[in-house]
Amino acid sequence: MPEINFSHLYDEIAHFKQLPNLIDEVSIEKFKGVYGSAEAGNSKNVIYFLLSEKPIPRLVGESRIIYIGLTKNSFKTRRYKDSKLHATSKANNLKYSAIIKNYGAISVKVCEYAKYGQTLEQAEGQFLWWYFQTHCEYPPVNYTQTKVRNDVVKT
Repeated sequence: MPEINFSHLYDEIAHFKQLPNLIDEVSIEKFKGVYGSAEAGNSKNVIYFLLSEKPIPRLVGESRIIYIGLTKNSFKTRRYKDSKLHATSKANNLKYSAIIKNYGAISVKVCEYAKYGQTLEQAEGQFLWWYFQTHCEYPPVNYTQTKVRNDVVKT
């Protein structure tokens, strides 16, 4: 049975589905353009990744991943309502503006969770743990940590 571990993180993400459009400026319209797409509406029970165009230095190495999340509903249902908050709240505007200015446009990729855990929470935790194993810290926009500590997932 094949195994996946932290060394496969970026190879796995490379094959995930990218939602259309990019967030290349901090505006409600740009966030809505990604968060509100038809594909976002069809992406249910997924783990999702916000990625910068260029890698961001981390404690160890660098990464384009700025956030790892989950949704049992569609990505559109989960995030579309946050378009205004992500564009206009003082902290989010500052954070996303810095990412776009220094590391380029933000894209979103999604994947079905079942290959990575028995539940959405386990799969999200698995990706967070693999990220941590790779970079010795969590993605820059994640506030959530994980208790999942599986080094390997059998597929």
